[in-house]
Amino acid sequence: MTNLETKLHTLKQMLPKLDPRRVLINFGVAMFKVLFGTAVDSDITSLHNSFDELQSRKQDIVHSVANELTYIKKLDTITSVNADAIANLIGIIKNDMIKSHDIFREITRDILLLNMTIYGPCALFMTIQQFQLAVPQLTQQLANWCTLYSL
Repeated sequence: MTNLETKLHTLKQMLPKLDPRRVLINFGVAMFKVLFGTAVDSDITSLHNSFDELQSRKQDIVHSVANELTYIKKLDTITSVNADAIANLIGIIKNDMIKSHDIFREITRDILLLNMTIYGPCALFMTIQQFQLAVPQLTQQLANWCTLYSL
């Protein structure tokens, strides 16, 4: 314990002592600062702290800009890949639309052909029915004319 006390005592002796003349020097420095704007230790420390903060911000900005360029390059490649994929997809859709239009035209042609096929016999059937109805009327009229002229 005494060893510790002796070490503390020697440390106190090594530390600078408060000198009454130092108060006058501090007052003089403060006056020069007010009158002439000279910098003191606290101003220099504050200035160094500001520079250190600006330096760290500068490094952050440089890092952000570097990452931004990396992101832009990645985005550029992704965009070009997407553009190629979209162009390919548009080509596929265009071909499918052309094929579906061709199929639609074939189906329309087949339906028209079927209508003609169905309508043709129907018209013939109707004509035959009309002829069958007209034959008795014709025979009736011929019979009427024959009786009229034979008189």
